[in-house]
Amino acid sequence: MSKQDRKYQVLFVCTGNTCRSPMAAGLLKAKLPPHLKDEVNVVSAGTLGLEGQPATPNAVQVAGERGADISDHVSQGVTEELIAESDIIFCMAQEHRDYILERFPAYRDNVFLLRDFAAKTKLDDPDIFDPIGSSIGVYRECIRLIESELDRILPYLVDLIEQRDVHR
Repeated sequence: MSKQDRKYQVLFVCTGNTCRSPMAAGLLKAKLPPHLKDEVNVVSAGTLGLEGQPATPNAVQVAGERGADISDHVSQGVTEELIAESDIIFCMAQEHRDYILERFPAYRDNVFLLRDFAAKTKLDDPDIFDPIGSSIGVYRECIRLIESELDRILPYLVDLIEQRDVHR
């Protein structure tokens, strides 16, 4: 099945796939306009290759506080198949983008740092910090940062998805 024949896929990538990327994926699913919810597949993965782990309890709690249920999340590692199936890939930190570009250079045009995507100015440090092992307050700060970036990019992302649907 070609990319044109299936749902638009958004992939979020972090390290362990138990905090940042599942929170980002859960929030995006909750924020997608109703007319796109059935047209978009939102997934997440980690560069460590952890398989079968749940999201951390703090990640589940803070995502829930913001209207996203990630309680059934199961971690997975980044694979070439997952990269190839994704229309756009958002990395939480430069190390994740570097990992993908080094291993899967053919997909470089689809790989972005979340905080750099469609940004009017580039940040000196565009990484979203890893809250693993931290207090609930640190998780709340992390998800606040992720949510503000998702709110900023959502109009651009909706345009990309709708443009693809027009060209099917």
